[in-house]
Amino acid sequence: MARFHFKLARLLRVREIREEIARTELLAAESAVRAAEKTLEEARDTLREAERELAVIQTRAAIAPAEVLVAQRTVPLLTRRIQERKQLVSVLAKAADAARGAWQATRVDVRVLEKLEDRARGAYREEERAREDKTIQETVDRKVALAMRGATPEERAR
Repeated sequence: MARFHFKLARLLRVREIREEIARTELLAAESAVRAAEKTLEEARDTLREAERELAVIQTRAAIAPAEVLVAQRTVPLLTRRIQERKQLVSVLAKAADAARGAWQATRVDVRVLEKLEDRARGAYREEERAREDKTIQETVDRKVALAMRGATPEERAR
């Protein structure tokens, strides 16, 4: 009995490797998005803290003008940093979506080949069963023919 051999096995392996690479790239892109979202949230926290400090400075009885000016200049810088972080998150999210699309496309390619392999394996099994059935039937037919002819014990042993 011959072993099953899938003719597209090499192509399947190449596509599996490509899928794994695409999956790794997707994970890296998603990780970058999470890191950028974390820095965005940290920048928002820093802005809220700076706004609270500015409010505290402005409510003091003795206001130090230099301290107020420094605090007021900090807020727009932090706001700009937040906008930059938002843009970075947006760009990274788009890159992650593109990586997800690429991974899904490679996954579809692999699934298609896996289905082809399953079909080929099923067809191979059916052919093997048919061959075995034919062999069994030939053996039975030969024994019946020998029995009907009154074959010698040596012939029956075959």
